[in-house]
Amino acid sequence: MFKTALKLFQHTLDHEDRVKTALNLGLMDLVDQDLIEATSQTVNDALAAGQRVWMTSDLHLLHANIIGYCDRPFFDVGQMTDTLIAVLQKVPNDELLIFVGDMAMGSYERTVKLIRLMPGRKILVAGNHDLERNGKCKLAREKNLFEAVVPFLTWLGHQNRLVVVSHYPIRIPDDYKNTPVLNYHGHLHEKTLPAQLMIKYMNVGWDINYALNCL
Repeated sequence: MFKTALKLFQHTLDHEDRVKTALNLGLMDLVDQDLIEATSQTVNDALAAGQRVWMTSDLHLLHANIIGYCDRPFFDVGQMTDTLIAVLQKVPNDELLIFVGDMAMGSYERTVKLIRLMPGRKILVAGNHDLERNGKCKLAREKNLFEAVVPFLTWLGHQNRLVVVSHYPIRIPDDYKNTPVLNYHGHLHEKTLPAQLMIKYMNVGWDINYALNCL
């Protein structure tokens, strides 16, 4: 399962030419099989126990220009930040909250303070805007900020469908003949992708419905 997801992730990065190579290499540097498998198991166990697991992506905290780019219903970045933090407060502290990349674009110190205001057992599936230009993820080094920072998650879902959580939408090779994939992703903001024979996409980005997704 992990090996299949890793191959799909690597294939996706190899074909993501709109992002600087250093950032994609940085995402690969975050690959830690033990951490990814342990974190994925935590999510799968919660779902199997009937617990709620929350998911969102592309919050772009502190990013004023995202309001115009994605036609967000805010007057300014202050109102956007206050609203995002308020919506996140619905998550109980003992429930999992997965961020599928691109937390913020602005002051790093202010970003960390805002993340610490967020409730839940937080997991970051890193995206390109969570990395510095050299490909390093500073958020991964912050103590007690996230339970884990990983480049992707993966587990077996219903009917043995391979679930992959990744910031970029997963690209399926033409010769892929493994188990069908359900891909929770971000990166596309308000855009969605049609299902294909071997993959179904679920964009969990904030700009889809201005709300959290609950699995």
